Amino acid sequence: MADSLSILIVAPEIAPLAQTGGLAEVTGSLPLALQKLGHRVAVTLPAYRCILEGDRSWEVAARDIPVRLGDFHLTAEVLSGELAPDIPAYLVRRDEFFDRRELYGGSLGDYFDNPERFIFFSRVIPALCTGVGYIPDVIMANDWQSGLVMALLDLGALPRTAGVFSMHNQGFLGLVPPERTGIIGLPDRCYTTDGLEYYGQMSLLKAGIVYAQAVTTVSPTYANEIQTPEFGHGLDGLMRAINQRLFGILNGVDYHVWNPAEDRHLIARYSPEDLSGKELCKRHLLTKMGLAESISHKPVIGLVTRLTVQKGCNLLLEAAEDLFKLDVGLVILGAGEARFEESLTELQARYPERVTVKIGFDPPLAHELIAGCDMLLMPSWYEPCGLAQMFGLKYGTVPIVRSVGGLNDTVVDPDQNQGKGTGFKFQRFQAQALVRAVRRAVTAYDTPDYWRSIMIEGMNQDFSWDRSAREYIRVFERAVEARRTRQP
Repeated sequence: MADSLSILIVAPEIAPLAQTGGLAEVTGSLPLALQKLGHRVAVTLPAYRCILEGDRSWEVAARDIPVRLGDFHLTAEVLSGELAPDIPAYLVRRDEFFDRRELYGGSLGDYFDNPERFIFFSRVIPALCTGVGYIPDVIMANDWQSGLVMALLDLGALPRTAGVFSMHNQGFLGLVPPERTGIIGLPDRCYTTDGLEYYGQMSLLKAGIVYAQAVTTVSPTYANEIQTPEFGHGLDGLMRAINQRLFGILNGVDYHVWNPAEDRHLIARYSPEDLSGKELCKRHLLTKMGLAESISHKPVIGLVTRLTVQKGCNLLLEAAEDLFKLDVGLVILGAGEARFEESLTELQARYPERVTVKIGFDPPLAHELIAGCDMLLMPSWYEPCGLAQMFGLKYGTVPIVRSVGGLNDTVVDPDQNQGKGTGFKFQRFQAQALVRAVRRAVTAYDTPDYWRSIMIEGMNQDFSWDRSAREYIRVFERAVEARRTRQP
């Protein structure tokens, strides 16, 4: 095996170019970590409007790449630039698909033609590699939007390239209804239960799982959970069948971006050795968000989240009245389902001195919120990895989490570790379980020296990308070997 690999990361979003959530954090940070280990890395994503309207320069690298989408013969343009020095970034451009205000949909839901949009994107990738002269050893495709790339590799589109498929959330299946199956463009044998078929539809996520040389997901616990009926989304049998090529690798954190000692978004910086700046961040956040001054001496709980059932928003709303009895404040930043946006806005109207809600995606405010709160709540139904809890740990903002997925892998509960921990966990997806965990956290907060020890223990945890990147390289090497010993 060669010491150095050439790797192409294919993803529907990559920070800082285009982002809606944690996927982009990963696909934006991992390339830099892989490069530091001596590997060649490039990335590719759609040419969204937000990228083309940004301040980066892009050049045309290839024109008129033919793409067949069912009965339609289309063309794509490839633009080239850089994600970071010596990390090329390639954009797949077709404005009728990607020149839109949002990446995947608006307030009324997902775009109807998302299957067409991302099948088109995936089908461009092999020709893109040939067109720009970058034939990688490994393509790492991320989530359902690029799952089809794995099937194309299996069919011999790039004979020397291994496929690794990374699932950041198995709940998003990338379904194509029967009447639109023709747009996928694979041989008939691929549309069976051994291929893409999923309860009468076709799943682009399943294409990635079935045809990749290796499958990764974003925490060890989640890799186990998706092999169970509760968390497998109907694919648990498949996940058990491929468990020898399934790897759970915990996401990392880019501490150049998420570090309270040097965070440019904060009004004051701080570290485990000098926590005085955190109190200033708290006061600034409360003033900015319009909460009462009296809250500054009480525990303030933050949430930075998508407002969905998966993230436990229904649990939070059910528990809210009991949480306020614990004399806490709530600061919430997020966007998602309209019913949760409306319910949380109503909660703020009923308790204006206790809770403040900002609907939207606001990265600078996310930094201020995580620094300014005392605790960070993540009551997820399931959570493949989660990044916010790792940000919270670094910022001395103690996580309160449900013990699932990556939340379970990254937070240590004092009750399970002889009183020494970094946060508080609860197991059952029930409002009262959430309230009991918050009550334990509030009790600890009322003992300042003990609370400080929990904060500092969390701040000293290391979830940097180097360890995770080395694990990815081992998987990539294994995938390359598997590819070499198997014909399409």
